Amino acid sequence: MAVWQVTIDFIPLQWVVQNGFKTEELYGDDGFDPSCTWIDQQPRDNFEKVFDAILPRYESWSKDLTLWGDTKTNDISVWRDDANVSSIDFRLDLRENNVSLISSLVDSAISLNCALFIPGQHVIIRPNIFELKKYILQSSAAKYVNNPEAFFNNAESE
Repeated sequence: MAVWQVTIDFIPLQWVVQNGFKTEELYGDDGFDPSCTWIDQQPRDNFEKVFDAILPRYESWSKDLTLWGDTKTNDISVWRDDANVSSIDFRLDLRENNVSLISSLVDSAISLNCALFIPGQHVIIRPNIFELKKYILQSSAAKYVNNPEAFFNNAESE
């Protein structure tokens, strides 16, 4: 992930509600792993069409990974384990105006009955464009895009 990108993961809403919007179970010794959220709830069979309408497909380097967009800017990735979805995430390039893409992200989450997880902030939200924008603006990617020099100067003091 590039410093100018913010990652947003789709998490099945049923799992989120059952776990009270808590994020602790999403983290293990190796970091963030959303696969536990998809075990008992898979998206509908034709769910990829939702993403086809947002970004063009991109050639994947793995048979278990489906990609849309461009990994250097905006992209969507779907990982599978034994043909079952194990994660769905977006990476947004904050160097460009992405209002329509953010709106499409929210609409696709609603369509797929998912909540949105922002790993960099350890927060899960219902798909809502205003709430999502609030967290995007608080992200390290937004801080970098707003003022790269200050971003790196603050990183050195931490």
